[in-house]
Amino acid sequence: MAKAKTPESGRRSTARRSLVTRDVLEKATQLFAEQGYESTTLQDIAEAVGVSRTALYHYVSSKEQLLEMLVEQIGFALAEAVVGLHARTDLSHEGKLREFTDLVVRQRAASPSQFRVLDQSESMLPEPWQVRHREARRQVLAELSGMIEDGIDAGEFKPLDPRVAAFSVLGMCNWVAWWYHPGPDYDVDAVARQITQSAIDMLVVEDARGPADSVRSALMMARSSLDSLERLLPSGA
Repeated sequence: MAKAKTPESGRRSTARRSLVTRDVLEKATQLFAEQGYESTTLQDIAEAVGVSRTALYHYVSSKEQLLEMLVEQIGFALAEAVVGLHARTDLSHEGKLREFTDLVVRQRAASPSQFRVLDQSESMLPEPWQVRHREARRQVLAELSGMIEDGIDAGEFKPLDPRVAAFSVLGMCNWVAWWYHPGPDYDVDAVARQITQSAIDMLVVEDARGPADSVRSALMMARSSLDSLERLLPSGA
């Protein structure tokens, strides 16, 4: 007679399934990036994970489902975070811009392959998911444009076209996924600081900064300068 499942065994089973599914997505993303989405088969993914193709179906039913998972992790998660950021009342307009830029740079640096694969393979998504992905991207752009417009209306940001400025900030952040490689030459903290400062310099009216913002900006510039000096030091110095 089979033993009845306990709540504890159910939790362990759910946790294991979650871990294996995450591993499947990670291995699949690597294969998509290396050999292309269309050239990668479910058999390739199963072999990379170390399971049979039949066992793989317990976790994913198709390659399209893997892309859908990337949309959830990259597109939907960022859209939700940006909506929350725009609604915050404890940050200045500059503070929101800093938070946004830092968030996106770190996300792209942490999951560059996932972003690149989704960017290149969006047309392979089922039509409803293409629509949802585009909606998430439009929402991010709209929320960032709104934050920039709020800063312009408050006199803290330069009177630029909010949408063009938003595209510029997003471009700087997203491009990290294409060139960033972790290592001593590109510390993610230094990269995030420099790109964030570039966005601030592009948008913020210097005279509109309060004492705290001016001190914060000076500290970031000092850190950026130190990072540059450290890269000039001989190895092992």
